[in-house]
Amino acid sequence: MLMKISKEIDNITLDLLGSRLKNIVAPLDIIKWLENFKESEVQTAVHIAMNMTVFNTYEIEDILNNAFANQFSTLRSHEKVIVLPVGDFGKSGSMITYFFQKTDFHRKMKSSQKLDLVSFLDDFIFEIGKKYYLVLIDDFTGSGKSIETFYTEKIEGNIDNFEEIHFIGIAGMRNAINRIDKLFTKLHIPESNIFKPTFARDSHNFGYRNYNNYREFCYNYGAKLTNPKKLKNGNIKYNTALGFENSQALVSFSYGSPNNTLPIIWANKDGWNPLIPRFSKDKISISRKFRKSLSYELSLLKEFGTKDVKTEFFTFQIERNKQVFSSASKIDFSLYGIIKLKRAGHTVPTICQKLGMMTHDYEDMMKEAVKRRLFDKDLELTDYGIQVYYEAKKTIKALNRNIAYEKSEHFLIKEINYLPKQFNGRS
Repeated sequence: MLMKISKEIDNITLDLLGSRLKNIVAPLDIIKWLENFKESEVQTAVHIAMNMTVFNTYEIEDILNNAFANQFSTLRSHEKVIVLPVGDFGKSGSMITYFFQKTDFHRKMKSSQKLDLVSFLDDFIFEIGKKYYLVLIDDFTGSGKSIETFYTEKIEGNIDNFEEIHFIGIAGMRNAINRIDKLFTKLHIPESNIFKPTFARDSHNFGYRNYNNYREFCYNYGAKLTNPKKLKNGNIKYNTALGFENSQALVSFSYGSPNNTLPIIWANKDGWNPLIPRFSKDKISISRKFRKSLSYELSLLKEFGTKDVKTEFFTFQIERNKQVFSSASKIDFSLYGIIKLKRAGHTVPTICQKLGMMTHDYEDMMKEAVKRRLFDKDLELTDYGIQVYYEAKKTIKALNRNIAYEKSEHFLIKEINYLPKQFNGRS
């Protein structure tokens, strides 16, 4: 591991940290994040990451399915559940919607027409004689402020249309739960997923004597990574240095981190490498870089790829001067990216984020991938798909090695041994 932190972290620690993060962060990305810190601080950073709670795809689906099934499993013919994600499209609300649509409860109730998933209530038509239950869903409530605002602006005027109003979430902070609990008939978040502030004395994350040192460490970096607030008296206050409204959360999801989590985990400012970035613009920035790297790799494969690689990823035909040239189509580009990300262990939501596509676009791409025999009907890579990917990977690796060698040779000062034919008039 030729990194400046190689002396501060070993492969065993790296594996343990990867497992703690549910393997949603690649080892190289963990190393890049640790390089944000001084060598003497690496172990402190490792300890903080080891205290994180990360929810993967399966856990999110399971929590949602259990909460809905336990509460609404015996709906009668005149009863209906209206599900409304909190927030705007493109934020965490749209991600939680994706996971909800994958649950058994959604499939069962959708087919029986006892459920409607909506983006807003303004145009919803309520039928006379039916009983409606409203369920707001969100992944994380850190301060409770956004849910309280959403409820006031979007729900309060429709209260009389519902028998009950529920909230179902994956995780939250104790203070936030106390703040919003009074708004709902019932609030569903597993007790084990309700957290105290990371640096509260009774949290016991870093020990009674040491938690202040960890807090100071995170605050000092957080102050550099977030924008301060100017008070009326002219003083500056870094009230988001430990997360939005000082939430002090250490919670993330497979698709991103809430802003309530410590900024050292998700910030993408001034060259800072995030461990699990935010879902919004930080993900977009990383997505742009990833797509740029795909374009670079495909440009190399166009010239030097094997026959199978060219057959699968260069299907667009261009005719010029009676000559036919092959190029990568949009579908080729996406399929190559999907395979690359699948092999790296990414989930469908993160694949969609990195490639800048909607989930229905992903589904269309996978239908094409099955036609090309790259994936099977269970959407797993076939032996042929793995073979093509490894041919591409081997080619890229060899070319990058040669390019790096040629560049280093170009700047190498060559030693010249000059032996004169004559010296002092003698041969």
